[in-house]
Amino acid sequence: MGSLGPIRLTNALVDHLATRQNAVIVNVSSGLAFVPLSGTPTYNATKAAIHSYTVSLREQLRGKVEVIELSPPAVRTELTPGQSTRDEYMPLDALVDEAMALFSREPTPKEILVERVGFLRWAERDGRFDQAVEMLNAH
Repeated sequence: MGSLGPIRLTNALVDHLATRQNAVIVNVSSGLAFVPLSGTPTYNATKAAIHSYTVSLREQLRGKVEVIELSPPAVRTELTPGQSTRDEYMPLDALVDEAMALFSREPTPKEILVERVGFLRWAERDGRFDQAVEMLNAH
């Protein structure tokens, strides 16, 4: 799960997309882009890179291509062994339902943030970054 694949693919398609009406790029980062999990430092860093890239790309393509970032929280999938059975993780179907409701808003938000990811996304802004790092890494 690196950041080079999405960046290279987007860069290869962006000129074409800029010629299309209603073109949209959706990049997927993670709540871990904002508050890192100590056991996954490379994953956190690549998702933070995708976040920064998306913000820059949004500015570069303003008025040409809509650029949206989806930042999910921990989700019950098989990304890592045992992750699909963790009660504290968001069920995948709930993520999809909430994210699709956000995508359907007019105008579509520039960041698709389900409620559960807000704790991580806004930790630094709200002055609780150190607390969030500690809580996330307490397990």
